[in-house]
Amino acid sequence: MNPASPVSPKDRITSIDTVRGIAILGIFLVNFPAMLGIQPLDSRGYAQGTDAVFRFGYDLFIQTKFYSLFAFLFGLGFYLFMSRAEAKGYALRALFSMRLTVLFLIGCLHFLLLWYGDILHMYALVGFLLLLFYRQKASALLVWSIFLMGLFMLFIWFAFSSDVVLGQTVLLEAPWFNGLEDYAQKVSQRYEILTGIQILNVIIYIPELLGLFLLGLCAGKVNFFQRVHEWKRGLRVTQIVSLVLTILLFIPMFRYYFSHDVYVSEEIQKYIQMTGKTLAVFYLVSIVLLLENKRWQERLHGFTYVGRMALTNYLSQTIITVMLFSLFVPNTAGIPLWIGFIFCITLYLLQIMFSKWWLSQYAFGPMEWLWRCGTYMQKQPLRLKERSHD
Repeated sequence: MNPASPVSPKDRITSIDTVRGIAILGIFLVNFPAMLGIQPLDSRGYAQGTDAVFRFGYDLFIQTKFYSLFAFLFGLGFYLFMSRAEAKGYALRALFSMRLTVLFLIGCLHFLLLWYGDILHMYALVGFLLLLFYRQKASALLVWSIFLMGLFMLFIWFAFSSDVVLGQTVLLEAPWFNGLEDYAQKVSQRYEILTGIQILNVIIYIPELLGLFLLGLCAGKVNFFQRVHEWKRGLRVTQIVSLVLTILLFIPMFRYYFSHDVYVSEEIQKYIQMTGKTLAVFYLVSIVLLLENKRWQERLHGFTYVGRMALTNYLSQTIITVMLFSLFVPNTAGIPLWIGFIFCITLYLLQIMFSKWWLSQYAFGPMEWLWRCGTYMQKQPLRLKERSHD
């Protein structure tokens, strides 16, 4: 048995992959406008007409919600990785540090070569802090998580209730934009951002990301995904409470939207950030409760394939989108959001089909395999028939 052998299908918790696959779709929908220069990454652009409707819908139901889910799952993945590595006798800190280092390099390349909205390098850097918490009890992790996210929410509330400016430096906020035009110059600009203001961005978002990571670590410690049936009643209460809180936070958002002809997301950014947590909880609980039903397991199984290849699909979304639109659309900044929505759904459906086919032949997605090889510093079996001989 290869000590670095992958988790067998019977040992995988498929609901985690399903939630991860859904999160990848939400992240893609949010990222698309920023990838093509339609709107800045921090949603500070303005929108009118149909674009305003779509932008408002994104801010209500998608923006900040799915990266919260994804960050939660990163923390959960940390626990699963560490606990399995510990059972196999690995040096935990060294192995996880190598895993994060490889992820950081992938993220930096993604940032430099494709677009400035990469999250992988941030996850990798903040992920090192998880090593300080691995031995903590679940109750302590929950307290730390609530404290850190509460601290971040207070900061957000202050930042967007005053003249303080918070957020990602916008690189691609021109009225005309093409991702491949003046490519070398764009890479140079992204390098300046990565080694400059992006360092401050990482520091600003440490409380939020670490808080979400620790919540995922806590979920791993208590075997959350394996105990959904046992906790059904409590989860339904959580579902209702999170929905009620979200609706209450929606009220000022709707009030703003219907009282302005031009929609500017920044004006209600503090509510967008707060609903990012309450609605993420609602989404998570709703999904895991649905997955208790076999019929829903079948309906949502397509997301599971994408979730198992999350890194590959996340990166390929950027590659395909930037290349395709930059080659065939002279000015991508003029694309309406509704076209972007249709494109994202279409590409995602193709990713489901590709992921299903790939995983019928191979144990990992291509980028997952490279990440794994880098983590263990040795070539890993890729084909399923190779894996069977480990």
